[in-house]
Amino acid sequence: MSDIEEDLLALAGVGDSEEEEDVVISSTSKRGRSNEDSVSKKRHINVGEDDEDDYNPASAGLGDDDDNDDEEEAPFPLEGKYRDERDRDYLESLPEMERETLLFERSQLMQKYKDRMLFRERQRTLKRQRESSENRKVRSSTRSSKVTGHSDVKSSKLSQLKKQRERKNNHHYSDEDDEDEYEEEENIYEDKYEEGSEYEDESYDPYKRKSTYAEESEEEDVKWADDTDRESNVNDFNKIKIGRSFVAKYCFYPGFNDIVKDCYGRVNVGVNKNTNQVMYRMVKIEKVFLQKPYSMGNFFTNQYFGVTQGKDRKVFQMKFFSDGAITQDEYERYVRALESSNLTIPSTYALSNKFKEVDEFVNEPMTVKLTDEVVRNRMIFNKKLSGTNAVLEKTVLREKLNFAKQNNSERDIAKYSSQLRNLEKRLMTYEKHHENDQQGAKKLGKLTSKNRKLNMDKIKYGENVKEDRDESFDIKTDPFSRLKTRTKVYYQEIQEEENEKAKELARQKKMQENKEAIEQKERELLLAKFRRLGGLESIVHNLDINIKL
Repeated sequence: MSDIEEDLLALAGVGDSEEEEDVVISSTSKRGRSNEDSVSKKRHINVGEDDEDDYNPASAGLGDDDDNDDEEEAPFPLEGKYRDERDRDYLESLPEMERETLLFERSQLMQKYKDRMLFRERQRTLKRQRESSENRKVRSSTRSSKVTGHSDVKSSKLSQLKKQRERKNNHHYSDEDDEDEYEEEENIYEDKYEEGSEYEDESYDPYKRKSTYAEESEEEDVKWADDTDRESNVNDFNKIKIGRSFVAKYCFYPGFNDIVKDCYGRVNVGVNKNTNQVMYRMVKIEKVFLQKPYSMGNFFTNQYFGVTQGKDRKVFQMKFFSDGAITQDEYERYVRALESSNLTIPSTYALSNKFKEVDEFVNEPMTVKLTDEVVRNRMIFNKKLSGTNAVLEKTVLREKLNFAKQNNSERDIAKYSSQLRNLEKRLMTYEKHHENDQQGAKKLGKLTSKNRKLNMDKIKYGENVKEDRDESFDIKTDPFSRLKTRTKVYYQEIQEEENEKAKELARQKKMQENKEAIEQKERELLLAKFRRLGGLESIVHNLDINIKL
């Protein structure tokens, strides 16, 4: 809806009292009034309409002009340093020290001026936003009042306004005919639009419209934030990580060499000497190289991954890539390598696109053509008719044979039947040769153990012969032979001497103690009581003797 239509609706719903007063004035006015009075009344009504609408573009423009008039002039308009050319010439004529001091002071003044202007511009912006929000609130309130059950009041007010304008237009004189015709045409257009809008407004719901737009904008904001604002993390890189299991399953698929480009992996770089733990590094797969074939466990391949970490580049066999998820420490180390090399981290948008490509590659349906290409690529370095190769080839031939039978193609049936029979014969022949190879391997193992035993016996016999020869050989006759020597450790002899001395000292000490003990007993016997006068009698007296008669 345009501004004119919104003004008419606001006029019909808001300005009730003023319109009634205008109608009364117009009904009681006399026909003999002058043209100036009629023109003044029309102007009075137009002014009321502008006031009721709460929107006056002229006033808004005047406010902006006032702000522009009040703007402060720059203190140094010329290059932000000088007032004019004369001022610049004057400063250039000053000594360097004084000139630089003045320029510094002026730069400070210019900075303050810029800050003031920025602050004023900010105030103007906030004021405009506040006024626009208030206008939107007023208009939304008038719309809601019309939508929620005031259609009768609105129609009555519009009809009164039409009648009032018709009466005014009928009393105009010839000198105002041009102006009246213009206003009548405008009123007719407005009345027609208002009559049609009475029916359209019943299905108009500004709140529903606003909520729908708000929901859409919120969804767009969320999507925009998810795509651009969020930084990539280790989980995003783990979605496109290539491991050993993925390689073993899809390395012979057509397009594998292209799909793994710009994917990431976790490669084994050795064992930490301090912790004895396996170390891994997060790398980006840049290219697939075809070099010397190597074993991937159950099959052979010649595919190598050319990887990078920052500016470092290296080529690894695919079997060194781990199936485990990239850890946070490995991711942070990779990010540091990118930062040191002045490289950017891939965005979530690029990682999600790569994930979609890998997902489409994995979920591609297995057709006959795709199966043929997989078998053909696998058979380049794995020509043995055993295990997965034989099963795949046999499955392909059976599917082709069934397809030929469904189409009743006798030529294809005969062709694929003969190929299937030849394959089965080759398998049987291979199994027989394989059994013979196993028997031969067993015989070879027995012969090897027998020869090993004979070699050990010969070695022992040779050593015995050498010992006998050494005993009978005179060393003096060979001046270049190595003399046999016996090591002699001197500190052991010193220790033995010390032990002998200690034992001798201990023996002498014990003999001295025994000698002193004997002398002590002799002294005690000499000092015994029975040797004194009357001592024997006292000893006998103290004896307790029981004699039975």
